[in-house]
Amino acid sequence: MKKWWLLPTLAIFLAACGNNGETKPVEDEDISVDVIEPEEEPAETEVTEPAETETTTEEAPAKEIPAEEPNVPYEPANSNLLGHEEAEILTEYIPMDELTAQVEVDNQNKRVTLFENESGQKVYKSIFIKHENHLKIIDLKADDLLFEGQL
Repeated sequence: MKKWWLLPTLAIFLAACGNNGETKPVEDEDISVDVIEPEEEPAETEVTEPAETETTTEEAPAKEIPAEEPNVPYEPANSNLLGHEEAEILTEYIPMDELTAQVEVDNQNKRVTLFENESGQKVYKSIFIKHENHLKIIDLKADDLLFEGQL
């Protein structure tokens, strides 16, 4: 009988939490307006000086490609892995010459690499936690842990 106050309290709490959903669409509309405004400004410069904007647009992709490369996952090549801390242990447990490596995640905290065979099947997975120097190597075919430990 003493716990009857809990039911009305929870009902009020849930009702208060449900009101947050109404404010989010308003924020989305504000963001879409901001995106449209910058697109109109370059269109005006293209109309006034078409010859100069053509050279600018040719230069812009050349500048954008190097800027995007660090954000894109590594190309599937094992030579990229030789500079990493875990490369020595990976070569002990994985036949690197028979597989291609594809780095799925590489950020401040961890690096996840998938190793594919010639037919494109993912065979091995390595997870390296950078701040702890902790490495896991997983055999995906046998679903077995090959290595787990500190470097």
